[in-house]
Amino acid sequence: MKKILKKLFIHKFFFLLAFVVVFIFVFTNIYTQTNRKQYSQALIADIYRVQQTKQQLLQQQAERHLKLAVNLIATDQQLSALIYQAATRYQQAGINADLVELREAIQPILNAYWRQLEPFGASQLHLHLAPDAFTLLRAHRPDRHSDILKDIRPMIVTSLTQAQPITATELGRHGLGLRSVVPLLDHAGNAIAAIEVGFNLQNVFTQNTGHASVKFGADQVVAEHIELLVMPKVTAVLHQDTQASWYVSQYWHAPKPSEMLIFWLENDLIPAEISEATQLILPYEDRMFALSLLPWPLWGSNEPNALLVSLSWQDISQQISAQHQVDRTIELTWLITLIAVVLISLSLMAYFRRQAKQEMNEQQLLVKKSEQKLSALYQLSPLPILLNRFSDGAFVEANPAMETLIGYTPEELSRLSYWDLTPECYAQAEQLQLKSLTDTGRYGPYFKQYKHKNGELIDIELNGVLFNDGTGESYIWTIIKDIRDIKRVERLKDDFVSTVSHELRTPLTSIAGSLGLVLGGAGGELSPKAEKLLSIAHKNSQRLNLLINDLLDIDKLMAGKMRFSQELVSLPKLLEDTLEQNQPYARQHQVTLNLIASPRLYLWIDSARIQQVLANFISNAIKFSPINDVVVISAEQIDDRVRIAIKDNGPGIKLLDQHRLFKRFSQLEQYEQSKGGTGLGLAISREIIIHSGGDVGVNSVCGEGATFWFELPIHQLRANSLTTGTILVVEDDKDTAELLCDLLKAQQYAAEWVADGKSAWQKLQVQKFAAITLDLKLKDESGADFFLKLRDNPATADIPVLIISAFIEKGKLQLSALANALDWIEKPVSAELLGLKLSQLLNQLPRLDRYHKILHIEDDNDIVTIMRMQLEGLCEYHAVASLSEARIALSKDRFELVLLDLGLPDGDGMSLLPSIVECQGEIPVVIFSAQDVSLADWAKVNAVFSKSRINTDLLARYLRKILENSTSKS
Repeated sequence: MKKILKKLFIHKFFFLLAFVVVFIFVFTNIYTQTNRKQYSQALIADIYRVQQTKQQLLQQQAERHLKLAVNLIATDQQLSALIYQAATRYQQAGINADLVELREAIQPILNAYWRQLEPFGASQLHLHLAPDAFTLLRAHRPDRHSDILKDIRPMIVTSLTQAQPITATELGRHGLGLRSVVPLLDHAGNAIAAIEVGFNLQNVFTQNTGHASVKFGADQVVAEHIELLVMPKVTAVLHQDTQASWYVSQYWHAPKPSEMLIFWLENDLIPAEISEATQLILPYEDRMFALSLLPWPLWGSNEPNALLVSLSWQDISQQISAQHQVDRTIELTWLITLIAVVLISLSLMAYFRRQAKQEMNEQQLLVKKSEQKLSALYQLSPLPILLNRFSDGAFVEANPAMETLIGYTPEELSRLSYWDLTPECYAQAEQLQLKSLTDTGRYGPYFKQYKHKNGELIDIELNGVLFNDGTGESYIWTIIKDIRDIKRVERLKDDFVSTVSHELRTPLTSIAGSLGLVLGGAGGELSPKAEKLLSIAHKNSQRLNLLINDLLDIDKLMAGKMRFSQELVSLPKLLEDTLEQNQPYARQHQVTLNLIASPRLYLWIDSARIQQVLANFISNAIKFSPINDVVVISAEQIDDRVRIAIKDNGPGIKLLDQHRLFKRFSQLEQYEQSKGGTGLGLAISREIIIHSGGDVGVNSVCGEGATFWFELPIHQLRANSLTTGTILVVEDDKDTAELLCDLLKAQQYAAEWVADGKSAWQKLQVQKFAAITLDLKLKDESGADFFLKLRDNPATADIPVLIISAFIEKGKLQLSALANALDWIEKPVSAELLGLKLSQLLNQLPRLDRYHKILHIEDDNDIVTIMRMQLEGLCEYHAVASLSEARIALSKDRFELVLLDLGLPDGDGMSLLPSIVECQGEIPVVIFSAQDVSLADWAKVNAVFSKSRINTDLLARYLRKILENSTSKS
């Protein structure tokens, strides 16, 4: 009984032991299988990450190499200079520009770069000119050039328009290319040309991808590879010859795909739409492959799904096979011995863990090396780089250059707040930059100041980007540029301009004015010898004035501080006035000026500034013309612009010298000694024309003279938007009268017609008219007699009259003595001229009819003496030398006009304006000073005159005119 119990116990024990062992084995087997499955998934996930990382690195490295290459070419000063010359010619002459010589000079330079780039897979090296992407030269096809790509290559046009470099993948008719475009900028920051380097995308994949292959069966299959897939709509853009080399499937096309890729595409194993990174495991024959598909950005595409995809695959058959083999071994071992299975399972688990750890260590080592490279660039950068936390502006990190700039160590900087470096006065500007950073992800260029550790304020320029570190925290990377030297140079320039303006203008005005008065006989009769010497002195004082004015003009123009008083100007009148003003200079040099009849157009310009440009062009043409030669002045309409040209028959200008003509202080070496000049005239002319919305240039062939020209926009006359009163039309011809009434009504004037003088007088007795249009030939009396009666009658003496007749020459002889509020139009009448003449008439005011007092506030006794002599007989002239004396005079007496200097012994003359209004009311104030006036102060007074730009005689005439206006208004 005991043996039975013992055996039963033993059986139970073994059964229990077997159960325990089986349980342990099953548990261990399940545990092992579970861990192996997780490990396999993690391994495949690592493979996917490695594949995607390789694809991303391929894209980033290709773009970085491309940027380095194109930026290297762009820094070639010799090449840049030649491109700038070509761009200048192209902007002046368009597609007709002669660029052959420059292409020949550029081609050897470009070929050298091309030979270096071609072994690395470069497919193109192009030069383009703004604004329409005109192809200057192709390195690989130098015979193909001069095509305009603005409608074909939007990426180039965008780079030129935005003046920003672009690196991206672009679709062209001959394939996909990774291209980088860098614009070349002029001094104004505008793109005038661009350098483009491109790599064929297939070459990028071929040269940067490693291939590993293994054999199975009779074939050799690639175990790891990267290829390219594109949507059909992409290849539809390609040229037919290019399309022929692409493999075509239902959803994707590929250039020369492998057999495996063809198999997957034919069986629709690859998704038809891919919008993000995608991973797949696909079979081929008896092998398994891990696939990673990553969207590749295509420039200009806004499709939700990727049009271009990089595909990477790796043979994972060994991993899967090894997993199956181990499973079978475990199962077989389980049948043989539970313990062996457990041990083997544990051994395998330990092995796989070590394997995963080793692979992880290798990945971490690669990441660490990459971080070391970036850290080296960061630490060695000559520009300060700063990292701020976006949420509170705290300083997180800074490179050594930042410590050099502000004096704080990184440890000290991390303890500072944002406003410890930035002055509080920039609070509002900071908000604008933060808004830009939030909206666009970047900010700058932003000019501000930092506070140095020693308290010094440092002028800097900032540019930064916003990024997320992946944990939800946002940071700002900022690159800082020290611009203290630039600011120092600007201050030196401003000090120089201020010195020239104040310290030289005032004595020169006194010298020129005194010499002018003496030569005019104010000091008595002069001997011939004295008159000659004084004439020389007067002439040279004017030349010195001209030099100073040119220096100040070019400075104000470049700074955008020059004031332009625009008005409606008739083109024929402008050219006729210019011709008359320059005739004396032409006769002095024995040159004839010939004005060709110009189109009847109107311009909205500052007439004085444009006449300054014309005078400069004409004087240059006269100086360089042979004796008894002719200088031709012409104008022609080109679309919505008018081109005014000055042509001479002088020695001409070399093609290589033409691009220098409109630069400051630029004079041709062969002429600068013999012809004189400051070298600023053409530069000033160019700035004036550009500010007027036009363009300027020169056409010349050496030995055949030169043609200087500028273009201005034509002003389209519009109907008068304000009704200024009723116009009385006195015209005996019914058809003509109806036409005039229609023209007036079209310009929003009310018009009434009468056919004779008697009816006109009846109308005038019962109604007030703003103006009268008058025909000289009426039925009952002549128009001239009617006009004389108008002027004799006090009630109608001041009504503006516009004579519209076919016999105006005879009428001008009869009425020339009564020219007040009178103008003329010869039949037939145009709407534009009628509106212009009426507007001018209605703005005329009655003339001065009483005596006036002028208060002149000036501390220079010489200027006071000259102005007193000029204004004697015109008004009662009072002068004071300081602000305190001016306030006393303003409080005690009544004045009709104040002539004001700004640089006074006890303060700035502008501070006197409130006292003038308080004591005198709204009276005219005219500034006559050597100092420049800001646009804001200019708006507070009636007029501003520079002491070196206007002689005292012209100033006296202007003062009389402004007093006439104030009289009529009162």
